[in-house]
Amino acid sequence: MKKLIIVCEKKCRVFGDYLAQLISLEDDTEDSVVGVKDGEVAAQVWLEKDYNANSAQLSSNQYILFIGHDKLIKEKSSHMNVVFAKYGIAYGWLGKQAVLLVDKVVSAKEYDDFISFAMTYRNDLEKLVEEKKEKSKIEQRIEAAAKATDIKALAAVGGSLAKAQSVGGDIVKKFTLNKQIEQQQYSCAVMKFYLDSLSEFLGL
Repeated sequence: MKKLIIVCEKKCRVFGDYLAQLISLEDDTEDSVVGVKDGEVAAQVWLEKDYNANSAQLSSNQYILFIGHDKLIKEKSSHMNVVFAKYGIAYGWLGKQAVLLVDKVVSAKEYDDFISFAMTYRNDLEKLVEEKKEKSKIEQRIEAAAKATDIKALAAVGGSLAKAQSVGGDIVKKFTLNKQIEQQQYSCAVMKFYLDSLSEFLGL
């Protein structure tokens, strides 16, 4: 079994938990592996303070994923190979350390394209879950994990974002919308990383 430590900037803890919950799902079908093979990966979620307290004891063989965009994570990502970068989302790795981050809030101009892209990944997850006999139980776990960053629930902010950006005085509204959109971006990044790249990163 591969062990993965997910180290999060404080504000990104919810997305580390989301990835850990996706990893714990029994979502493989008879015909295909979804994300990583069920039961093959054990994930722990740490805050940066936990990493700083324990880093001296960590082996170079330990798989670590950093989520966020603060000073520590920028330093860790400086020499990593970029595997994906689009819509303000980026992730990549070098050896057994990886970084997943949002480096800019997607613009109003790109927002509709981003939502279409993000919904593709959400719909893929829902479709795969639907094929399982334990559908209702698993869906509840996905919904609980994604509730705070529900792409469907937040999709309507696109039009409001365009308005907020055109009205210079509405700074508070724009800040709130930008924060919501950043959450959407992280949620999408986690779904994409889980479905498309986690297995490759872990060498499975």
